[in-house]
Amino acid sequence: MKIRTKIFIANMLVVTLLLGVLTNVLVNYVSDILLDKARENIGYSVSQLALNIDNTLKTYEQVIDSFYINNEVQEALLKPYASPWEAQNVYFDTISPYINGVRATTDALQMTIYTHNPTFQFSNVQLINDEVKNSDWYKPAYEAEARLSRNWMYLGRSEVHKADVIRLVGKLYNIFYQAKIFITLDIEQSTLERLIEKENKTQRYIIALSNGQVIIDSKRSTGGNTPQIENYGFYPEIAKQDSASFVYREGGREYLLVSKTIHTRNSVTGMKVISLVPIQEYVSKVNEVKGLAIWLFLIALAFSMLIIYAISSGLTKRLTVLTDKIKSINTDNLHEFIEVKGKDEISQVSRVFNQMMSRMDRLIKQVYESELHRKELELKKRESELYALQTQINPHYLFNTLNAIRGSLLENGDFKNADIVKWFAQSFRNLLSNKNDMVPLRIELESVETYMRVQSFRYGPRLVFSCEVPEQLRDCPIPRLAVHTLIENSLVHGLDKNEETTHISIAGTIMDEHHYRITVVDDGPGFPADVRAAVNKRLERQPLLGDDKHFGLCNVHGRIRMTFGDGYGLAIEPNDGRGAAVHMILPTTWTESGGGTDDV
Repeated sequence: MKIRTKIFIANMLVVTLLLGVLTNVLVNYVSDILLDKARENIGYSVSQLALNIDNTLKTYEQVIDSFYINNEVQEALLKPYASPWEAQNVYFDTISPYINGVRATTDALQMTIYTHNPTFQFSNVQLINDEVKNSDWYKPAYEAEARLSRNWMYLGRSEVHKADVIRLVGKLYNIFYQAKIFITLDIEQSTLERLIEKENKTQRYIIALSNGQVIIDSKRSTGGNTPQIENYGFYPEIAKQDSASFVYREGGREYLLVSKTIHTRNSVTGMKVISLVPIQEYVSKVNEVKGLAIWLFLIALAFSMLIIYAISSGLTKRLTVLTDKIKSINTDNLHEFIEVKGKDEISQVSRVFNQMMSRMDRLIKQVYESELHRKELELKKRESELYALQTQINPHYLFNTLNAIRGSLLENGDFKNADIVKWFAQSFRNLLSNKNDMVPLRIELESVETYMRVQSFRYGPRLVFSCEVPEQLRDCPIPRLAVHTLIENSLVHGLDKNEETTHISIAGTIMDEHHYRITVVDDGPGFPADVRAAVNKRLERQPLLGDDKHFGLCNVHGRIRMTFGDGYGLAIEPNDGRGAAVHMILPTTWTESGGGTDDV
């Protein structure tokens, strides 16, 4: 990709990102302003609707209040009568005018008075019997503690009136007759619905009484059971708040929900008026702003594209000229310099290029001279290696010589020294015959046992050696000379420094299906605690490096780590207070290479 294209794309990405972020911030800012304004307007609307509902309901509650102060009507209801005719005359003189007056001043569907007076029963005045006591409205009204109480309830669809009915239940306790009087006033639900019709048609209004009954839900179909406000998804957020305003999500759509709780009188305390407005209706202006912002974004992007293209073309034109001149230079012509006028960065690049060409010319000459010198040194090195190969000792010559010495000793009857030479020759052959770095454990143990036979001639009874390795471990892989090195370490640091008999043993342990352990133990002086800690620390940090005393241990540990991984290697521990125990952790199988022996 050309640098001009890269500059153009990079600048366009930056400009596009900046313009996109600016457009998004602007749209979100305008959206927040409109949403706040909508929330404010809806809040005013809901508050006004709550006030209108409160005043409307108060009009009907004043009927109960008028009954409360009308002692003549109360006495007419509670006084016992000697004959039905007497009761009828009192009804038409006192009760009927009162009921007709209520009907004339309100649009109530029906007004009914309930008493315990069996001598005063008419169509609008009923006796409180078991049927009345079992009705839905009676128990809440009866249990009200106040002398005068009023509460509203939703009765649902009335087949008599062919309308949804809301009932106002009032209770009055007359202290003179020590009796309770109940009044029910039924009104149509449409009385409150007419208040909602004055509001925005697209809004959803929900009105719930203080007992939780939803009397109006403008978007709910009629019929069915009376819903409870507790069953609405937004109820937990408005339950403990007198006023609430938040964004509510339902059915994949977002609504701006505003609620208002009425607390003017006991009869309506807890009554909630809720409005849900689809946010989409209030973002039409936001969409207009989005459209305008997108057009501005595209126009600004087009102008930016033209400007950036012009600038990038001007910058890269001189680089193109420089590139063409560079292409014309080859290794046979390093003396043509580029002439570019100016004092900008491109001119600096041209001058640096000219300097580079001069240095390349000098370096090529130096490389030719160095190559000739290297080949001369390589020839001398090969001559030295050939001379070294010619002077190496043939192992067969050593074995034949040792066997000749052993034969001479046997002819002279020196059987002890003959055995020493025999085991020495065998040990030397084991060391040189195997060319693999990894061998089976049995081959390593055979070499160690041969070596210890030779050492037993030297140390005599001072050395006691034993080897206890299970047969199933003897085919497991092990680095060549690993155990041999640990045995030599025990001889040097255990036996040589101990005047008493030293026991050296090799033990093999199966740890699990994939691991086994070889332990070399001696009861010599052992390692001091500080030395042992230092050696273990050195093994963990630099397994391939060690001082002259512990180079063998570090070497074995490093070979194991490099071959099998960090989970394997050596660890040094004290041997029950005397001597030392060196543990070697190894895998039971190894797939990369195997052990073997080759005769020399």
